[in-house]
Amino acid sequence: PLARGAATRASCSPSHPRRRTPTSQPGATSSIRSPHAAVRLAHCASERRLHSTMRRTCRLWASAADPASAAAASAGGSRSTPAMSVLPPFPGLPPTQSIENLPAPQMQLSQLPNGLRIASQETYGQLCNFGLFIDAGSRIETKNTTGTTQLMELMAFKSTSRRSHEQMHMDIAEMGGSTMSFATRDLILYNIEVLRESLEPAMELLAETVLIPRLLDEEVEEMKMVMELQTEQLPPEVLLKEAIHEAAFGATGALGQPHYCPPEAVSNLCPRMLREHREQFYQTPRMVLVGAGVDHDEFLALSDRYFSAVPQGTHSASPAITSPYIGGEKRIQRELAMNSEFCHVSLAWMTTWENIEDRVPLCVMQVLLGAVQSFSAGGPGKGMYSRLYREVLNRHGGVEAAEAHIEASGLFGIMGACSPEYATELVYSFASQFAKLCDQDVTEEELSRARNMLKCNVLTCLESHHMVFEDIGQQLLCDSTYISPAEVCERIDRVTAADIRRVATLALSNGPSIACIGEDISRVPDHQMIKSWFRI
Repeated sequence: PLARGAATRASCSPSHPRRRTPTSQPGATSSIRSPHAAVRLAHCASERRLHSTMRRTCRLWASAADPASAAAASAGGSRSTPAMSVLPPFPGLPPTQSIENLPAPQMQLSQLPNGLRIASQETYGQLCNFGLFIDAGSRIETKNTTGTTQLMELMAFKSTSRRSHEQMHMDIAEMGGSTMSFATRDLILYNIEVLRESLEPAMELLAETVLIPRLLDEEVEEMKMVMELQTEQLPPEVLLKEAIHEAAFGATGALGQPHYCPPEAVSNLCPRMLREHREQFYQTPRMVLVGAGVDHDEFLALSDRYFSAVPQGTHSASPAITSPYIGGEKRIQRELAMNSEFCHVSLAWMTTWENIEDRVPLCVMQVLLGAVQSFSAGGPGKGMYSRLYREVLNRHGGVEAAEAHIEASGLFGIMGACSPEYATELVYSFASQFAKLCDQDVTEEELSRARNMLKCNVLTCLESHHMVFEDIGQQLLCDSTYISPAEVCERIDRVTAADIRRVATLALSNGPSIACIGEDISRVPDHQMIKSWFRI
């Protein structure tokens, strides 16, 4: 920039030959003919003042960092611009450190006297993400308590015994933080993200919403209205996953009952049910408190201060949850809020997901099949080399989307959307793709691409401190153990074509489940026809 400024000044100088005009009198000053020259000269003068100010600022910085050198320079010494390393730190910002001077982040795990597990991992950022994972998902609900988990999710960070709902959100806003809660079939999560300096007051807010919520009648009624709106606006993909779980485990099974409360059951919910739910399941053996971007010792001390009152319960105090796989079908004919012109189908099998050693091959198999839509564009990262793109979407004009997915319940499925007249063709192509995994070994090229893409997906996700937080919490809650990203990548590299064939064959032996939803589902084959394709 300095060199460019010098060149600009030279070209704009009155002494430049192109800017001088002959005069009739010797020694007369030159005149400027161009109407824009005055503007250019003013710009050059402004540039000179700017560079002069920059030089003075650099000398002041150098004087603050090294008074002796600054004195020598003022006495006629060197006038070289000081290096950036001598700049004083900006107020309010911590000094930067070289990554070579910092230890590699490691997950650390401790336990409070009441049995609550405390886990954390440093991320060396200014944001921290922490929260409480609770083993109290919708799979523990009964027919009479359907919707309790969804309502507990919506009641997070409402009024507590110490502050109102409005005060809660004002306090979070003053810290510049954000809150989140969500529930699945397996867990419910309370989460806060704030600056590291606000960790302690944010921890107090988390403890209040978990341990001493007021569960006011008016707030419960308001959230029940939200539940009804959520159910009405669920996208077809979510409705289809609800339906495939009912088809696979039965309407009365723990995993087959709906996660989202049916509209007719919302009116049964009340604050008393929420209090009973908390008393039964909000116990230390079912909880993990996790932080990402925090110092473990500080996090442990704050956890002991605010969560030592969590009751010590045992899993034996709750009924054992079993949900055997039965395999069946679920057909829902209704008008959809979006993509109503398509027929949405899902074909799924029960896998050996409970076996940790089989999870990585199943994940590689999912990436191998891929997830694509008709408007996708791009290279391998957009799924254009996956089997569902090459052999389903690219060969059947009526197919809108196709996606392989794995559920925490253990279901491995292929779901998609198509015009109603192509429904039979789509389901048959899904069945053929899964059977092909059992009959033929995948090629080394396909397997290598799937392994690399899975590693890329895992490592890219873990660049986010929020994903680090979720990964630690879900592993510790569901498996009571933690596998580091490096070990995950090693396991991915060890997956062979024989592993893919083995886990696919085991899943196929359990029989298929089929679910469909749309205005016209008449051409979707029934469960018996699909079983005949596999000679079951």
